[in-house]
Amino acid sequence: GMKGMVGMAGRLFTAVSRAGVSITLITQSSSEYSISFCIPQSELAKAKRVISSEFRLEFKEGLLNPIEVKEGCAIISVVGDGMRMVRGISGKFFRALAEANVNIRAIAQGSSERSISAVISQKRATEAVAFAHTAFFNSLQRIDIVLIGCGGVGGELLNQIKRQRDHLREKNGLDVRVVGIGNSRHFISDANCIDLDNYKSLLDVSESEPLTPESAEQLIKDLHLINPILVDCTSSEALALKYVDYMQAGYHIVTPSKKANTNSYEYYRQLREASKKHHRKFLYEANVGAGLPVINTLQNQLAAGDSLIEFEGILSGTLSYLFGLVEDGKTLSEATYDAYSKGFTEPNPADDLDGMDVARKLLILARECGLELELSDIDVQGAVPKQFLQGANAQEVLLNIKNADADFTKMVNEAKAEGKVLRYVGSIKNGKCQCKVTPVSADNALYKVRDGENALALTTAYYQPIPLVVRGYGAGTAVTAAGVLSDILRIQNWARED
Repeated sequence: GMKGMVGMAGRLFTAVSRAGVSITLITQSSSEYSISFCIPQSELAKAKRVISSEFRLEFKEGLLNPIEVKEGCAIISVVGDGMRMVRGISGKFFRALAEANVNIRAIAQGSSERSISAVISQKRATEAVAFAHTAFFNSLQRIDIVLIGCGGVGGELLNQIKRQRDHLREKNGLDVRVVGIGNSRHFISDANCIDLDNYKSLLDVSESEPLTPESAEQLIKDLHLINPILVDCTSSEALALKYVDYMQAGYHIVTPSKKANTNSYEYYRQLREASKKHHRKFLYEANVGAGLPVINTLQNQLAAGDSLIEFEGILSGTLSYLFGLVEDGKTLSEATYDAYSKGFTEPNPADDLDGMDVARKLLILARECGLELELSDIDVQGAVPKQFLQGANAQEVLLNIKNADADFTKMVNEAKAEGKVLRYVGSIKNGKCQCKVTPVSADNALYKVRDGENALALTTAYYQPIPLVVRGYGAGTAVTAAGVLSDILRIQNWARED
């Protein structure tokens, strides 16, 4: 009801002034439907009383909406004479607040262009100031890492961060801090960076509980985290199913785990929606091909208007190694034992030979291309029939695999007679996904892929008839950890550009 009513602002502020209430900030939208102003919390009751008295008739007749009070606010301001001459100051200020995930309730700027103020929640004032200071005065960009799971890949990631910290600081202007490390039993934290030489002993003596979304949100407030990234290097499905909660708490998510992306398609969709809603990144390059640039390459191609026609790939470094040994003359059981004894397989080699690991990677690629599939939709044919993978433990499985040697050797010889070699191939064609043992000829991009390599051949609208091929080692803790670290650094680049 304010629009068109002459003298509203004058009456309002005269009444407040007569009551001796100090006004800190005033803002009015061009629509003239509302006036907002900030006063000290201690003077709230007095201000409400004089405003209610001044406009009692308008309130009684319903000409004005009731007074709306938002308590627990703070004002954060950027002040400087240079604002008149330097472009982009306000943009940098508001980007910093957005990066801190701080909601702005009101904005005011003086006509002198020497200051700009934002009204925010008092609870977020400390983080907002820290982000603004970093944006304007700190040449180093902070990355705050909270790592869950410090075994093989997680432990190697910490080693790589320890080696690269000085280089990233000097060459890239990045201050990488591991502010939290946790496992299934305990969690430790340090705002300045945990001692990466002694984190294992610190975890052992810790009496703290494992991290939860609630304690993670509190951690941001307690440590004044600037750019928190939750890195999940576990195989925990329970943790993967809480990613949405961690995004809501303010964390980007980086993980080599396939648990989240191969869960139900509904959850897969929820993750993307949460990422957009909370302005948090969810990166998982190491889900497919360990450290190979597979996911990012595919996403960039699709964003550029490309579309997938057909995919073929060797997606298991373990099976790539096994099939290379078989090609050289070993039986399947001999090759499996060789890989198992060197630690190249899962603790139970049946988990490699049944093809489910490849199926999960294939599902992730298919979903990236827009196919709304479930894991049960993948046609999975193991490297050998299921009856040869039975056993209570790895030793029993290794013995049982010997029963598949004769049939598998026959397949190898038949392929060789045709000038082909056997490969375990995942494929996407006409909306269907399949993974199975496949004979490939010398003109196929997968023919020479062996010894632990992965290769992905993408035939697309832009790359045909010769496919786009991504090839390289796709297994091992070092390359997987490198893929995770690459995602972490990508998040910082995104934050800078945003």
